[in-house]
Amino acid sequence: MFAETSTPAALAARTAARLGPAAAARLRADPWRLLRVPGVRPEQADHFARALLGPGVRPDDPRRGGALALHLLTGAARDGHTVTPLAAVLDGLAGLGVADPRGAVEAALDEGEVVPLTEEDEFGDEFGEEPGDDASGGGAGPPEPEENLGVARWALAEEAAAEGLQRLTATAGPLLDDASVRGLRGRLAEDRSLALTAALGTGVSVLRGTPGDLARTAVGIARAAASRGVRAAVAAPTDRAAAGMAAALPAPDGTGGTGADGAGPVVASLHRLLEPVHDPSAAPGTVVYGRGEQRPFDLDLLIVADAAALDVELCAVLAEACPDGAHLVLCGEPGVLPPAGPGRPLEDLAESETVPVVELDATPPGGPVAELTEAVRAGDLPAVDAPGREVVIVPAADPGEAVHRAVQLVGDSIPRALEIPVADVQVVAVAAGGPAGAAALNAALKERLNPGPGAFGGFDPGDRVVVAAPLPHAPLGETGAVTGGGPHGLDVEFPAGPAVLSPADAARLRHGWAVTAALGRGTRRPAVVAVLPDAGLSRPLAVTAFGTAVRHLSVVQAAGPALARAVRETGAPARRTRLARLVTR
Repeated sequence: MFAETSTPAALAARTAARLGPAAAARLRADPWRLLRVPGVRPEQADHFARALLGPGVRPDDPRRGGALALHLLTGAARDGHTVTPLAAVLDGLAGLGVADPRGAVEAALDEGEVVPLTEEDEFGDEFGEEPGDDASGGGAGPPEPEENLGVARWALAEEAAAEGLQRLTATAGPLLDDASVRGLRGRLAEDRSLALTAALGTGVSVLRGTPGDLARTAVGIARAAASRGVRAAVAAPTDRAAAGMAAALPAPDGTGGTGADGAGPVVASLHRLLEPVHDPSAAPGTVVYGRGEQRPFDLDLLIVADAAALDVELCAVLAEACPDGAHLVLCGEPGVLPPAGPGRPLEDLAESETVPVVELDATPPGGPVAELTEAVRAGDLPAVDAPGREVVIVPAADPGEAVHRAVQLVGDSIPRALEIPVADVQVVAVAAGGPAGAAALNAALKERLNPGPGAFGGFDPGDRVVVAAPLPHAPLGETGAVTGGGPHGLDVEFPAGPAVLSPADAARLRHGWAVTAALGRGTRRPAVVAVLPDAGLSRPLAVTAFGTAVRHLSVVQAAGPALARAVRETGAPARRTRLARLVTR
């Protein structure tokens, strides 16, 4: 069908993955379904429809209008919004040449993939009187409800997340008696004592602080709770991050680990705790989990690290997997990037004022990398004293030179001068595309570190890969190494063990010597090379990128004064969401 319509053959795999085995039949019935495929633009879908349906195709076809409405809302979701004003959608449709925007919205609603999200505005006592009762005789009356739309997938997930969080708050009781809590608080500092009390006493709480403070406090709370018989777990973003946290977990004998008696808390990735299962019918980029409402966690206390990365879908899955009476602690750094997917659950929950929010007092920065990261978090970009070359600023004249400098640092300078092996160095990019994006950096790094023909779907044994869309085998942002491949699939060694990925699953991988800041977040590395061109910069991006480094940070700076200006002036774009309102109902 694509050959007949002169549609690029490279689009076939993405279309089949998005629309399923019946993709051809679905497209013949509605050619504008092609807009559901990532990267397809409206004019391309129109061209495809004309080629498929012939010259009689009309621009006012309701299938076109409905598809364009969904396309606009999906674009808003990519920007993080779970809700969009109806007026904005109507304006967008008019801008795309739709003669009857309201009819297009109705067509999208009929398809069921778009839902109306009319919100009743809150109003005070001044609207409590009947019209005509005020002194002027007119009466203000309540404001008209705001008409909004959302993609059903994310709107329903946001509602499920709110319901799950409300359920946990309502069903929770203290996990320990007052005497036990007092004993655990012992000589804890006031902020750590408050965090422990909130975790053990309330169903849902939020914990904020710097990465090191959060990790130490989360592990400390879980350890203390487990010592009193509470079934506790700490959920990290990736298996690699979980392994690092588990290694630092103090054992009863003080040697580290969970102890031979198994009494310590579980430390694992959230992905692993949710028990992913292979489901060929799952939508691309999604994973089906074994844990959920019908089979919840066998836990009393779950502490989630880097909860700022949770979008509404994963937040809903997490909340539904927590049994009645369980306690959930969501940890997050202030000022980092928002989730890669739609929504901002952690921020919404904190702003709803329905749960305790504990701010950890920051300990003094533990070295130049942490000092720079905390300064950036505060909106400053100072020169820091780094006698051991813990922080190095590498100027570059343009993106091409930035890529060259990054390859030089990874392949030579950092391993030679700092004795940090290449396997412990992670390059962090602003975006996937662009002349200094992750794709360009990976192409140059592969040529230097592991040249090869890409024998197995673009990969060769020895390539570092990153999970760009969740897999049953590994969570988003997990890195691994290709060990082989063939007709059976791609062999990858992940931190949790070896896996064989089908060609469809392997398509969710990217080369991983360089990752975007959004993919690299939450998994700290001994050395990080942050490549910053003159576009896409913001304070949250810099905080997130710099915060992944432990021992060494090289900043390849191709932005000139634009970087300091972005750190000072550019925060995260606002997101339109509903969770803060939903949890207060």
